[in-house]
Amino acid sequence: MSGFWRRRAGALVRYAVCVVAISWIVWNTDWGRLRDVWSEADRGLLFLSVLAFGPAPVLIAVRLKWLLDVHDVRLSTWQAIKVTFAGNFVINTLPVGTTGGDSVKAYYVARDTPNKHEAVTVVFFDRLIGMLGLVLMSGVMVLADWHNPAFRTWGRGIGVLVVLTLVGGLVYFSSWTRRVLRIDRLFARLPLGQHLERIDRAVLEFRQHPRRILACLVITNVLQVNCVAALFLGGWALGMVDAAHPMSSFSVYLAYTPICYLAGALPLGVMEGGFQQLFSSAAGLGTLEAALSLSLFSRFTQLVWSLPGGLIVLRSRPQAVEAPEKETRAPARTEVPARN
Repeated sequence: MSGFWRRRAGALVRYAVCVVAISWIVWNTDWGRLRDVWSEADRGLLFLSVLAFGPAPVLIAVRLKWLLDVHDVRLSTWQAIKVTFAGNFVINTLPVGTTGGDSVKAYYVARDTPNKHEAVTVVFFDRLIGMLGLVLMSGVMVLADWHNPAFRTWGRGIGVLVVLTLVGGLVYFSSWTRRVLRIDRLFARLPLGQHLERIDRAVLEFRQHPRRILACLVITNVLQVNCVAALFLGGWALGMVDAAHPMSSFSVYLAYTPICYLAGALPLGVMEGGFQQLFSSAAGLGTLEAALSLSLFSRFTQLVWSLPGGLIVLRSRPQAVEAPEKETRAPARTEVPARN
């Protein structure tokens, strides 16, 4: 199958999933009750929820800066913040998904550095770190509160997802498994093998910086707890908590919000269905209409905090990334040829 037809087939599958998901939501939603949810919502808590989400983009920018430092691609914190907001703006305002937003970030980061493969790889590795943090947070919360009735339906599935994630990471980064599976030879035989090998080396370089990766995982957990806390305030405002003991619902948010955010990378409607299935059907924290409202409010919050990125995309361009020192020093060492 040619690349053209693969793209067409992929787009057709995405549209089909989107249509099925939205049709399911429309069929199962009582629109009168949905209006009641919003009319009865606590406006003050909704506003506080939007404000509480604010630190998340800044923490993402700091993580990106730390990862780029490993490959001597130097961004100031302010540059990293601007690049992050630009990518978030594209993700949340255009129908291109997270891949499109990450491509914009990669373009800004790689445009003015000689280490273009490494810069692009780090941007997508940053996304991988974020996804890994989401899976681990959800899995840890499910294991820590295993007997919670809210996790009875989906707990084992989340556990399997965590195990598969960890096994996949170990297989890829383990020198022994790579040697047994001959992964290096596989890359060499693939189309664009030289580019894939360079990207592979850029990823494997992180094995030499375990403390940096651990720090990135820590900051990932901090920003994700921040996002969950912001969403929890929104859920509280919409009646999506245990009315008698609201704070007891926070562990459910810590376990299920990451899974819903992962579903957000799929076509429109999948995340909304995830909110309804996990928070309403499985956890019993509210009606399907309230869960749908919470999902839409989550998208609205992310949209609000991505709007500053529109100024970067539409009116300006981030400053050039500084070239790594080792690249600028190299010509000085070879300036006087041996034949002289």
